[in-house]
Formats: sequence, structure tokens, C-alpha cells
Amino acid sequence: MSLTPVPAAARIEALRAILEREELDYHLVTHSSDIRWLTDWSGVFDEEQAHLLLVASQRATDDEPLGYLKTDSRYSAAMRAQATAANWQINDERIAQSDYLAERLKARAARDLSAGTGAARPLRLGIEADLALNRFRALEKVFTAAAPAAAPLSFRVELIECADLLSGLRARKDAGEVAALKAAQAITDAAFAQILNFIRPGLSERRVASELEYLMRKLGADGPAFPSIVASGPNSAVPHAVPGDRVLCTGDFVLLDFGARINGYCSDMTRTVILGKASAAQRRLYATVLDAHLQAAAAIRAGTTGAAVAEQVNALFAAAGYGELSHGLGHGVGLDIHELPVLAVKATETLEIGNVVTVEPGIYIQGQGGVRIENLGLIGEWGFESFTTSPRDLIEL
Repeated sequence: MSLTPVPAAARIEALRAILEREELDYHLVTHSSDIRWLTDWSGVFDEEQAHLLLVASQRATDDEPLGYLKTDSRYSAAMRAQATAANWQINDERIAQSDYLAERLKARAARDLSAGTGAARPLRLGIEADLALNRFRALEKVFTAAAPAAAPLSFRVELIECADLLSGLRARKDAGEVAALKAAQAITDAAFAQILNFIRPGLSERRVASELEYLMRKLGADGPAFPSIVASGPNSAVPHAVPGDRVLCTGDFVLLDFGARINGYCSDMTRTVILGKASAAQRRLYATVLDAHLQAAAAIRAGTTGAAVAEQVNALFAAAGYGELSHGLGHGVGLDIHELPVLAVKATETLEIGNVVTVEPGIYIQGQGGVRIENLGLIGEWGFESFTTSPRDLIEL
């Protein structure tokens, strides 16, 4: 399989093709990870959702920017260092984002009117289905206020709710993204190898989690991809347990779910170890999860669905007497820790070459403990190609 890097201009054109198909004049992008993906800028964005990017379905001229980006002075210098004036228009003036957007669309309405293509219909502006309510209210207000004043320009805007316009594009990773994801996973594997020498009875979950995140940074990560999970004993039966003051004890399952972030891209991995010798019941539980993990990884391929693979795991768990999956079998990973596609019983989308997904079956017995085994990898021509190299067999410490 040959994956090639996709430049920002090609990503914008792919979005434009969708806008044309959906008969949208513009799309408004507010999620920082979406803007990061469309621009391909690194070292600019943080967790704050402080920007908006306006992308037109068609460029009026070859000189028109790829997109119009409204930000503020905290970010604009870093953006301009990675952008050329011909490709992006960056605005950091002290003006409300909604007012800036109205001015941009008013200019488009004036251009269309002078070209004789205006006045027939309102401009159709695509907005994200999960747009923050305060941002939506601001858009409603500015366009309601702008319409009368713009009447000579026939300036009308229709807000069109859109779901997953960009998430589907982002689900197929290119060569550069795969390289970043592999690098993040390599650090995660290295941190796991080192934390095994640190874990011992008497340490708190919080202390182990702190050390794990320190190790990932020491090994070169920008930081953790998400808050690390370290859950011991009965806490390991809580799939998304928060590390606390519980002290690790001999005989505990210790579940570690963690990942590194490199150049914005995430890794995700879970291993469950045991302190001391495993009991027969613990060995059986672990063996069942490992069998499910291996069978699921072997079943993942382009053309199948996440539902089909999840149902296979459910059948295996049920036959062993453990019931069914209590959470999804896996998910896409990229700039965000949870992306498309989804591997779950209700996930009917077809998996594609270029998807990067987790495989993470788990069984949880309340009051006793749980086991989850998770690898990250690429769906290639021959199936699931794991990035994760850490051993999956039961480790007794």
C-alpha cells in the first residue's frame, strides 16, 4: 500500500468538493483540530477554541485565499510564520468573530451582485452540528441585524447544520499522519517498558500515572494524548477510572490506558498487568480478552464494518460466560484521541484503507477487577497493521 502526504491545498479542495455536493456556498470551521488539519500547521494550536476558518465552495479567482482565518494576537504571529499571504488570509483585529464573518459574507454578496449572480437566493453557510450555543446565537444575531442594512445587496444568509463534513475526510490518514502516529506510539511503547520497572505494591494509582506521563515527556512526547488511566484492583473494573489514592496491592490487576502526543497526533494503548502471581480465574479472564483482541485484529480489514467485528467479540465473550462488550471495541485516532471510524455494534460505516483505529476489547467484573488490551494500527491492504509493539501476553510483576 502506498500512502502519500496530502498538502493543505488538496485538503481544502477535498472539502470544497463536499460543499459543492451539499450545495453550500461556505463552511464555517471552529474546532482547532479541524483547522489544524486543513492548514497543516504545527506548533500553533492548543486546546483553546479561539479561531474560526471560513472556506468557500469556489474561489472567485486564483489569487483568492484558500481560507479566511479569524484569530487573535496570541496566535497570529505563529500562523503567519507558517502561512503565505497568497494561501491564507489571517485576521487578528479586535473585532467579534461574528462581525468579521458578516463582513466577509457581505463582500461576497456584493461581488455576486456586481457579477449579476446575486439576489436569487441566500448564501448557504454550513455550520458544525455541535457548534457552541453562544457562537450560534452570535451568528443568528449578526445575520438578522445585517440583512436589513444589506438589503441593497440582497444580503441574506441561511445557516445549514452539517454533521461530519470534515471527520470523514480526516478518517483517512496520509503518509505524514501515519508517520506521526507511529512516532507517538513508539514513545508510548517505550514508556510502558520503563513503567514496568517502576510499578510495585505500595504506590498509589496517581503516583504511577504521574510517572507514566513524565516518562512520555522525557522520551520526547509533547505531552500525554489524554489524561492517563491507572486503575488497580477493583478500580480496574471501571473502564474510564480516574487515578486516585488507592495503593497498589499484591494480587491486583493494574490497568494502564495512556498515550503520547507528537506534533499534534495521538497514540492510544492499554495494557493490564498483575502484581504477583495470577490466580486461575485471573488467567482465564485475561486469556479470554487476549483471544478476543487477536481475533478482532485479524478480522479488521477494508470493506468490513466496525459492527461486524464487534459482534464477533460479543459472541466470543458470551460463549465464555462474560456477557457482551460494555463499551466500543475501538475508534479512530489522529489529531483527536477519538475520531472516525468507530468499531461498535451500531457502527455500520465501511472501514477503509488509511483508517487508523484502536482494537480494545475489555471485560470488567465489578468489585473484583477488569482487563483491557488495546493496540493502535493502520487498516492497510492486508488488514490491520499494528503500530503497537508492547507484548500482549500476561505480565506478572
